[in-house]
Amino acid sequence: MESVGESKKRQRKPLKICLWVLGVLIAVVALAVVGMRVVYPAILRESHRIEAPGIDQMELVEIGGIQQALYFRGEDTANPVILFLHGGPGSPEMPFMHTFQYEWEEDFTVVQWDQRNAGKTYYANDPDAVLSTVTADRVLEDAHEVTGYIKQKLDTDKIVIMGHSWGSVLGTMLVQTYPEDYSAYIAVGQMVNMIDNERVGYEKVLEAARAAGNQNDVAALEALAPYPEEDFDVSFNNKISTLRGYQIKYGLGTGLELETVLPVLVSPYYSLSEMMYFLSVDAQKYQGDLMRFLLEDYDARNYGTEYSIPVYYIMGENDYQTPYPIAEAFFEEITAPVQHFFSVPDAGHFTMLDNKTEFDRILLEEIRPTL
Repeated sequence: MESVGESKKRQRKPLKICLWVLGVLIAVVALAVVGMRVVYPAILRESHRIEAPGIDQMELVEIGGIQQALYFRGEDTANPVILFLHGGPGSPEMPFMHTFQYEWEEDFTVVQWDQRNAGKTYYANDPDAVLSTVTADRVLEDAHEVTGYIKQKLDTDKIVIMGHSWGSVLGTMLVQTYPEDYSAYIAVGQMVNMIDNERVGYEKVLEAARAAGNQNDVAALEALAPYPEEDFDVSFNNKISTLRGYQIKYGLGTGLELETVLPVLVSPYYSLSEMMYFLSVDAQKYQGDLMRFLLEDYDARNYGTEYSIPVYYIMGENDYQTPYPIAEAFFEEITAPVQHFFSVPDAGHFTMLDNKTEFDRILLEEIRPTL
């Protein structure tokens, strides 16, 4: 007869085997991730290496009294220059540039800039000491200083501004305040008025949840009401985060989902430690006054509707984070020497990734010849 001890040992054996197998699988996955991180970025760098007369250079430059990160890439520095203004506030797109930018580099020199307290710039300074300086006026002046540095470094009189999401706020402010420095403005996910954006975005995702018959989602969204609130505080910040999750679920927004995280993990342009910015840093905290500015003060109309340079909007038709209908209506209010509104089907807020083929066609075949 089997003893009690032997019986327990026999019962534990399958559990030990399962734990052993699980441990092996975890080890294999970990090794695969490390291997991917070591090998794939090196392959990307080598396969997209740029020689003279081009440029492929990251710099820390003193801008506004602190060190700020700029990355220059392009196959010929004589080409028009794009200063790319990232979203957020506090969401650098430098680590993603291998996913959308390479095809632009034959026609443009593209400058990625990690703004005050974001990404590489966050790590290059004491972010707590910088925090009190993160205001809309200071970031605007940073952008103008960056412009001056780029013009001097690349020996050019004017540059193109491309602003994505929050970058379209900064871009609007920049080209309307200092139009003499810029040859064109390209808006991707143009933000017009954030309160209006949030209202329309909320109504759209609630409509989508109801159409899908997802009553739990409908109840959760209705619980956010009244939405949006008039003032920015911790409660409203939490509501915005909740809404973004539902916008992502229904294809109406962009966030840190798998297809966003994986490109960062293999980015040739961010180290492993720099990637922790996306996982461990409360970006909104370190963006100081910018969220309050967006919700309480900003309206694109405040900077005028008459532009002295060409203006191009590229909008994803499924973008309800910076809602397509609001941007389209505002575009009808503006005047510019040249202006075109481009709609991109099957694309949301991250338009240059969601439908990269059409975005690249618009930029390289429609806009580039006019510059």
